[in-house]
Amino acid sequence: MANAEGARQTPMPQENSLNQLHSAGTSIDQELVARIESKQRQIYRFAEFELHLADGELRNGQSSVRLQDKPLQLLSALLDHPQRVVTREQLQERMWDSRTVVNFEQGINAAMKKLRDALGENAENPRLIETIAKKGYRFRIPVEIVFAQCDEPEGIHALLPGDPALGISESLGRSARRLPGPFFRGVFISMILAVAAVGFGVLNAKLGRPRAAPHLASLAVLPLQNLSPDAGQEYLVDGITEEIITAIAQSLPVRVISRTSVMRYRHTDKPITQIARELGVDAIVEGSVARSGDRVTVTVQLIDAAADRHLWAQKYDRRLADILLVEAELSRTIASQIHSTLTARQIALPEPGPVDPTVYELCLLGRYHWNKRTAADFVKAEDYFRQSIARDSNYAPAYAGLADVYAMAPSYSSTSIESGAAKARAEANRALALNDELAEAHATLGFIHLATLSEWSYGEAEFRKAIEIDPNYANAHHWLAFDLFFFGRTDEALAEMALARQLDPLSAVTNADEGAFLYAARRFGDAIARLQRAIELDPKLGQPHATFALLKLARGDSVDALREARSALALDPDNPRTMGEVGYVMASTGETERARELLAKLQSLAHDGSSFTTYPAMIEIGLGQEDQAVDTLGDLLVELAKPGLGMGSLAQWHAFDSLPENAHFRELVAQTAKLPTPRPTDSAVSGNRR
Repeated sequence: MANAEGARQTPMPQENSLNQLHSAGTSIDQELVARIESKQRQIYRFAEFELHLADGELRNGQSSVRLQDKPLQLLSALLDHPQRVVTREQLQERMWDSRTVVNFEQGINAAMKKLRDALGENAENPRLIETIAKKGYRFRIPVEIVFAQCDEPEGIHALLPGDPALGISESLGRSARRLPGPFFRGVFISMILAVAAVGFGVLNAKLGRPRAAPHLASLAVLPLQNLSPDAGQEYLVDGITEEIITAIAQSLPVRVISRTSVMRYRHTDKPITQIARELGVDAIVEGSVARSGDRVTVTVQLIDAAADRHLWAQKYDRRLADILLVEAELSRTIASQIHSTLTARQIALPEPGPVDPTVYELCLLGRYHWNKRTAADFVKAEDYFRQSIARDSNYAPAYAGLADVYAMAPSYSSTSIESGAAKARAEANRALALNDELAEAHATLGFIHLATLSEWSYGEAEFRKAIEIDPNYANAHHWLAFDLFFFGRTDEALAEMALARQLDPLSAVTNADEGAFLYAARRFGDAIARLQRAIELDPKLGQPHATFALLKLARGDSVDALREARSALALDPDNPRTMGEVGYVMASTGETERARELLAKLQSLAHDGSSFTTYPAMIEIGLGQEDQAVDTLGDLLVELAKPGLGMGSLAQWHAFDSLPENAHFRELVAQTAKLPTPRPTDSAVSGNRR
């Protein structure tokens, strides 16, 4: 019997040359080479650690440890599926060949013990890896995946037979060993051919295996093309695209890029391979929609982006009333096509019933206008969602859409925050009463708690529920990051924001918010990279310029700070946050007259409830009026002074760093109740709805 580390194939002597292999009738599978090279460049970042796959090193600051084969495979399996349960059976398939004879239970236990030792944690009180009794393990926190540059050592590591890094290729899936080719009659072969300044080639083979789809860990659904005679059907096509994204995101344990990023490719002539690189995905789903009367034809194909090879295609010709059935069937079929080593089985989804085509269309029209994010479009979206409800009062997505309108409208208009939140809470609760599995409605409730600081301790549980339903819902990760940040859990907040960016890589707002978080954490170098990316994605967005202004001010560069502040205000003159940040910078750099103008405008907005008191208080601090700022913040500071929240939302701006030293502030804190406010568990979510 093999030992717990598992049996390895006997390596071919390394003196065999590439020419000898070719002369023997063996060919290199370039697709496999490209896929392994891509995987080898992956670096996983979590907590204070980095896992470099190329050399199997787990790094922590200046120290590092090289993981053995099985602990490395075990860790990479968990990191590929963070915050999800990975069963012992799935780990067995991942870590050992089907023909290996070994005590798998003992092998997994031994590998886990070594892994915990390397991570410095114990099984009784785990921080990173949770044991799920009688099932498997779950990596508890989000994971960021980056790629080393090809000219770095991480990108120039060849897989040799018997090398501990050989196990990493298995994170490409067992399919990496099942790809067809004449050399599959041979044994595992891997060798380096290094000449002058260039790299390596990898050979990997397995005796006679049937052709299977490659392991795909991420995909993007590109905007479907509108092939209807009526160009006005764009809303229908966009809506079906979004529904397919949601269906796939909830049915597959893979990373699925969000709508915001993929919509940038609505009218593009970029090749699939380039789009995949820009989005950081393994596969692309593309297709078209054509409507004729009450019939709709959806044509979809799945493409392996690395090889630019079609894996599957299907055409659906159905009634519009059956469109939800098409979306569910499509997601299940794609699931069956993606033979992930961790998800070889098809994932079951609830079977949706037919929907009233008019109700469905009205909801799509509502979402179409909601996604435009303007005050006028929010009005149109509200009208369409209300028409949908009037026609079918039991259609939960319509209430969820209406809740999103009320929740987001205050950020784009003069609508009162409290008024919008009250309406949003009511509609979200109606949606969840009809269907508790709507991730959007749970996330909206969390957003309301966060935005209004009403029952703020329940926000995290709502976000966690949304992520449990749809792990690929970028907004939930994005908003959860703010919640965690407000509670002083900065590392977790940054990890969630990084995950939101991975799910929505082309979102300028997500990149800008991550830059703001990094600025708050004083990681100025990282913040600059994210802010520059946000400006590149949307040159008309003012927020990253405002954060740049704060960053430059913190570094003592008042000239650049003022220039960035002016740019931000020119681009985004009516946004309260922009006015507050810019006003603070201007007040701090001597432009007091303009700062006072902004202060007066913000005081008016805060008075009628359409803005937070935070923003005028920032300018007052810039003007040297700290006591006045404390009075302006008033009830907000009382709320923030409660145990568990600390400085809360103020921590994202260094303008407030000196506030705890202010005597007036300390007096206010002393008057605040000292009893801690308990944070809820996930089970408390449903009991908190009103």
